[in-house]
Amino acid sequence: MTGGDLRVHVIGMGETGRRLAAALSAAGVANVPVTRERGWEAALADPRSVRLVCVREEALAVVLARLEATPPQRVALVQNGWIRPALGRFAGCTRGLLWFTSKAEFFRVLRPSPFAGPAAGALAAALTAGGIAAEAVGTREFAAREAEKMGFNCVVGLPLAVHRLSLAEYLAQRPEEARALFEESVGAAAAALGVAVSPAWWPAFLAAAEPLGFVRSAAAKALEFRNGAVLRLARAAGLDAPVTERLLAASGSPI
Repeated sequence: MTGGDLRVHVIGMGETGRRLAAALSAAGVANVPVTRERGWEAALADPRSVRLVCVREEALAVVLARLEATPPQRVALVQNGWIRPALGRFAGCTRGLLWFTSKAEFFRVLRPSPFAGPAAGALAAALTAGGIAAEAVGTREFAAREAEKMGFNCVVGLPLAVHRLSLAEYLAQRPEEARALFEESVGAAAAALGVAVSPAWWPAFLAAAEPLGFVRSAAAKALEFRNGAVLRLARAAGLDAPVTERLLAASGSPI
């Protein structure tokens, strides 16, 4: 698939979907919004478009069920959490990990977003041209990036809600816990994916987190796909994850 052939149905028009659709439009790529109520008939009937799924992890199973008849090579998923168990027949789809933050008027690209799969090159080129840096990588490299991103997801979320701190406050006041949580998270994901943990990931995390010091989390979200997934993966691999377990218990999570 080349950039000139690219046509996209953007499924899920929340903050992520709107930002990606705007970038595609800026790059001259035809794209059509799909919401819960509108756009599905055209999205399912189009034999050439990529269905770019931008819904939250919790809603992914419902969307994939609606896409059941769609060839996996025509599906791209951009959820950052641990979604592999939910992929089923879509294991060969395109996947992306988003490295930008969008909160109301605040928008910041933290790093290039990696994509892997059949539509990776076309999507990465279009998004980059539209102002959201992205890159196409191989499946092995993507797995390493996925493990690294799990560390970011698990630190920027649950502990902020538990301790009622901003990200900057948390990293300043509880640096040992933050690093231990990061290492548990990337270690469990890397073990499940069969990739090595890089010592460069922690300083890279700190660099990416620096512009987001103001971020707070009133309630921990998507724990099943983030910290909860880490705990399950750690147990399956025979790894200890005491910080993850303690924070999940403090949050009242049943996971």
